[in-house]
Amino acid sequence: MNLFRLFQHPKNLVDLTPQTLADKLSEPGVLIVDVRTRQEFLAGHLQGARHAPLGKTGQLMANTDRDTPVVLICKTGHRSQAAARELLDLGFTQVHHLAGGIDRWRRQGMPLSREGDSRLK
Repeated sequence: MNLFRLFQHPKNLVDLTPQTLADKLSEPGVLIVDVRTRQEFLAGHLQGARHAPLGKTGQLMANTDRDTPVVLICKTGHRSQAAARELLDLGFTQVHHLAGGIDRWRRQGMPLSREGDSRLK
């Protein structure tokens, strides 16, 4: 596995700020996918986010339409870039991520949920 390629920003990945993500949440059909560990997810995540840890993201999204708008979230933005590369390689066409991750979201005072595990199925 080429770790440099894994964590390099994919060419077709769209970076979102917390504000642009907040605006995007109102769009129909957007799938928010949190790729952090289960413990991180349960400690606080975006309302409505689905949990698909890095390494299982592609497998858990195998039955998802490749044209679905997907927003990936992690702690700082690096794992979401790695997950984005996987989804882009699988043919997903609308892949975004929260640049700066949940840490940036928190710093800007955006809301988090602590509702139960919501694993992608």
